Amino acid sequence: MMIVDELTLKNGVALAAQHWQISAVLALVAIPLCTFAITSLISWVALLRKKAGNEPPLNPYWLPILGDWFSFLLARKSLVNRVYRRFGDKTPVTIKLGPSKAYLLTQPEMYGPLLKDTRSCTNKAFAVLIYEQLFGTPKSAMHIYRDDKSGIGSTPVAGSTVPDHLRVWHHQHRTAARFLQGESLKQLGIRVIEHLSADLAKSDQNDPIDSGEWVDVPDFYVWWTHRLFAAAITALCGPHLVSLNPGFVDHFWEYMESWPTISKFYPRLLAPKAYAARQRILDAIKRWHAHAREHSDYRDNGPDAPAWDEHWGSAWLKVRQQWGQDTGSMDDDALASEDLALITAASANALPMAFWILIEVFSDTELLSRVQREIQNAIPDHGGASGDATPQSSLPFKFDITAITGSPLLQSVYAEVLRMRVSLMHNRSPIRGDYNLGPYKLRQGGLVCVSTDIASNHTGVWGEARTAQPLSQFWAERFLVADGEKKVKFSTDGLEGAWMPYGGGSLMCPGRHLAKQEMMGGVAVFGAYFDMQVLNGPPRVDDRFYGLGAQPPGEPVAVRLRRRVGIVS
Repeated sequence: MMIVDELTLKNGVALAAQHWQISAVLALVAIPLCTFAITSLISWVALLRKKAGNEPPLNPYWLPILGDWFSFLLARKSLVNRVYRRFGDKTPVTIKLGPSKAYLLTQPEMYGPLLKDTRSCTNKAFAVLIYEQLFGTPKSAMHIYRDDKSGIGSTPVAGSTVPDHLRVWHHQHRTAARFLQGESLKQLGIRVIEHLSADLAKSDQNDPIDSGEWVDVPDFYVWWTHRLFAAAITALCGPHLVSLNPGFVDHFWEYMESWPTISKFYPRLLAPKAYAARQRILDAIKRWHAHAREHSDYRDNGPDAPAWDEHWGSAWLKVRQQWGQDTGSMDDDALASEDLALITAASANALPMAFWILIEVFSDTELLSRVQREIQNAIPDHGGASGDATPQSSLPFKFDITAITGSPLLQSVYAEVLRMRVSLMHNRSPIRGDYNLGPYKLRQGGLVCVSTDIASNHTGVWGEARTAQPLSQFWAERFLVADGEKKVKFSTDGLEGAWMPYGGGSLMCPGRHLAKQEMMGGVAVFGAYFDMQVLNGPPRVDDRFYGLGAQPPGEPVAVRLRRRVGIVS
């Protein structure tokens, strides 16, 4: 009897264990299914009712509590495309991100008004994350960025108690306005072009590219962006940032390559290479800061002070150094992160876009012929860009940057490249209570996302004339409109909410004019010194950089180069 009871007990235990495992498996399957079914029902009801004052419909999700958090962080393009396929452009959409919420706007007509309303919606919450995660700002200084609720205007917003010397957002806005407009902007742009022209004019007899024959270059993206960055960083920061840090140019692009990893908030243990790349750049900037402080007084930065010196580069860097020192809260690490943000903003988007402009131009022989005429017109009193023999005494070429940036054709090519190859999520967050957007209410603190990919490819907002060629294809004339009987002009009129690579409102990228000079001027300089054949046509973009700005190519870009003119060294 005891044996039978023992067997019965064992069988019962085994059966219970088996049932427990089956139940666990069923629960793992049932919970996501039930979650998706319930959230789909909630979303459907919200779409039907459209009651004023409610939040936008919820994007159905599978994971309870977490919602779409993993997708938003790790597969943002897939999430945005999935939401857009499900809801179209008829309504904003609420996306659950764990305990937080995001609102994806799918209606381009809402983009312009939202981006302009910087009194009610700002990008501060997102900017704080960027400073800490991408630029490595130490925790000891993060309170400066996090606690500043005074706004960017000269007068703090009502109720602000932030001391003037800690108004970081106003400081950044004010100093950018000083140095990225008028004569300061013009001289900085000229320096970039002069440095690049001097570099590309040099011909090394030991370099096959300088032989005057066609030479294969396996990855033109690396070849070009490294040279353009060296010129841009020397113009902005002076020569010593690079000379004190051999390999700095390579290390900067290694840092940029780490962005898709760092932006996903992987812990350092799981991404040591990415965080090491960031730290190399920060250490290099600290080394340069120490050298510059030793050799040049950063407080000598007033209106009558030199606009540039070899140690600090632009006086803008002196002003930024003085402000950081005067906070009393920014150590060398924080100052390095602050200038890493500036260097990245000045280079990370503009230089890859200059690459894409070259690829599109040199992939189309008819377009190339037209662009070469524009380049020739931008080299005063010289016809060398047309292919005539050029005496070495006339090198390096001098360029009329106004002629370059004023060309309707070059501007249209520039704008079309930005439309196709810049992928950004312009983020805002309501700060003065809930925000009314049409019939919907966006909760205070929620992340409001405006996708340039939706805007750039929405045929409705681009109109019939600008979609004569599909938005999925590059069209050099998309931004040209009639200006009299035989003339055309460049125009972005009527494209609010459609073309917005720089954002909108008072938070629009203050460096956009410098970026335009770097992109268009860089293309002109390259075209004056080199011929190029693009072997396999324009490459695909690297979708790892979706939502992060300029998308680099997703594969090596093989070309053939031939030097046209050069100074034999």
